Amino acid sequence: MRSKHWLHLLTAAALVHCVSVANAAIAGDPQSLATTPAGAAALTSCNLPGVVQPARCGAFDRPENPNRPDGRRIPVGVAVIPAAGGKALPDPIVVLMGGPGEEAISAAAVFAERFASLLQERDLLLVDQRGTGRSGALRCDLSSTEDPAANLRDFLPLAAVKRCEQQLREQADLTQYSYAHFANDLEHVRRALGYGPLNLSAGSYGTRAAQVYLRAYPQSVRTAYLGSVVPIDLAIPLPLANAAQTAFEKTFAACAADFACHAAFPNLRDEFHEVVARLDSGVR
Repeated sequence: MRSKHWLHLLTAAALVHCVSVANAAIAGDPQSLATTPAGAAALTSCNLPGVVQPARCGAFDRPENPNRPDGRRIPVGVAVIPAAGGKALPDPIVVLMGGPGEEAISAAAVFAERFASLLQERDLLLVDQRGTGRSGALRCDLSSTEDPAANLRDFLPLAAVKRCEQQLREQADLTQYSYAHFANDLEHVRRALGYGPLNLSAGSYGTRAAQVYLRAYPQSVRTAYLGSVVPIDLAIPLPLANAAQTAFEKTFAACAADFACHAAFPNLRDEFHEVVARLDSGVR
């Protein structure tokens, strides 16, 4: 029964939290790129928290479903921190966030500092992926503020995940929040702002966005840095439990092979499982 519970939980969680990778191999959709005239969303001066120099912010109006251009529209939030040297080269740095669900614009100060040495001659282009931040954010709070410890006992409560799914379905067509569509959004922004090929910087789940964009628009990428790569065919969060168990087993084996560690913890694996069993039983 417990395994079935987790199977249903992970299925629902994957539906809510994961992008659709079925569309990952779709090439750029010219129709969706043409739905908003270039320059229709003019960027205006703005101040980003923690960023000293003035930035330019705005949003591009995009179809939620490219096949239904007259249907629901969503904003794609954009912020540009201009090159500190005054005149920018045509290839900005673009940060692709992970999560999924992390916002790029709200993290502007972090990346302005991280890439400071590169931003003398280049703009920093931040685009919130559809469904996050200033791009029609889709949010659910699955955590408990009344009982914080419950968040550790049940990481993704099945009932809460199902409520979240229903709530989001009433707000949006969840099938349209894929990296294939975000790739089209990013390409639209690149063209509208008159940039040349981009320098992509992606980490963790954001590497999926980079891979999809590279596949759809290879000529629009000058360089790409991918850290902690997440393969496109990996259905997160389904492998996480098995990966965690593998990590534990490797830790036990490494300790057993190390003289000092084994001397200090001769029964590490058994003691670990005893603690897990005790916690599972409700004993603290």
